[in-house]
Amino acid sequence: MITGRTALYGVIGHPVSHSRSPQMHNAAFARLGIDAAYLALPVAPEALQAALSGALALGFQGLNVTVPHKQPALGLCARVDPVAGEVGAVNTLRRSPEGWEGSNTDAPALLSLLREAGMERGARALLLGAGGAARAGAWALAQLGAEVQVMARRPEAAAALAEELLQRPGAPRPRTAPLSELAAEAGAAQVIVNATSVGLHGQQAALPGLRIHRGQVAVDFVYGQTAFAAAAGAAGARLIRGEAILVRQGALAFTLWTGRTAPEAEMAAALEQAPREVRT
Repeated sequence: MITGRTALYGVIGHPVSHSRSPQMHNAAFARLGIDAAYLALPVAPEALQAALSGALALGFQGLNVTVPHKQPALGLCARVDPVAGEVGAVNTLRRSPEGWEGSNTDAPALLSLLREAGMERGARALLLGAGGAARAGAWALAQLGAEVQVMARRPEAAAALAEELLQRPGAPRPRTAPLSELAAEAGAAQVIVNATSVGLHGQQAALPGLRIHRGQVAVDFVYGQTAFAAAAGAAGARLIRGEAILVRQGALAFTLWTGRTAPEAEMAAALEQAPREVRT
């Protein structure tokens, strides 16, 4: 039961009614006996600053940030942690006396999952997209010394991401190309990361000419049975689904907010039991 003592948390996005984060976090609060509630909060882009100020005034203890707010929210934080500063995007906000403290849990979540999937250091990687999720992907790949090719609908955005996050002393120069050249690059990659919006909200769109093969590590930031996930599964790739990223980053956010070890297994189970039409 929600009372005047219940701590409030939520996820802001546009749209956000499809999010399964409330089921996941509310299950975690219940499992650990924490008096807290987590809500999905729709926030249009033009209302972001007002929404963050309002949530702070209303006593919210923490927020998750999803599309399209991950990059603009960074500039509205009182301070950000080192990873968020390097990535240039936040997906987790924690209340502090000065205001919102921004973190990026997407990036370390993906890093840990890539390691678990057996990605080799220095592998050749193909990163699709140039938005907030792609920035987290670039950071994780850089930590593993990957040789990265960035492809996006907007080549100038891909080039900016590569220059900002992937230029490292002694490392191969990151390459960029438009998505129209995807077919020629996908086969040579050992790791493919889909950080585009293709497949978002259950849309069965596909990436043009994408070919995934056995032995590749394939990462899909979008959860649900997307065309990308289906192709990776059929090819026998080592697939990291969007659900795995969502749970892992959510567990890291939960610990930031509460100081408690997140019940990751219960969070994953709650995500799996959520209605299938509910997607992020």
